[in-house]
Amino acid sequence: MGKLIFRYTDNDYLDVNREASEVSLTVPDDMTINEYKVMCMRLASAIGYTEKTIDKAFGDVEYDDDDKLTSVIKEALNDKRNKK
Repeated sequence: MGKLIFRYTDNDYLDVNREASEVSLTVPDDMTINEYKVMCMRLASAIGYTEKTIDKAFGDVEYDDDDKLTSVIKEALNDKRNKK
């Protein structure tokens, strides 16, 4: 597993920052860019961004149909879209 860490260290910026000042993610070593994009979209949804905003920011998502987990994520996103 890999660990991605983003941390602001500039104290002046931290005083006016309206974002998370630190984010840490543990991800598979072989994660594809599309899997990472799906993960970011899910995180955006989890913190309250609307589907329309997420779609506008991230655009189309390519799914790897051979990956069972990605297929489950795709179904979950499609179910969410169909409920609205």
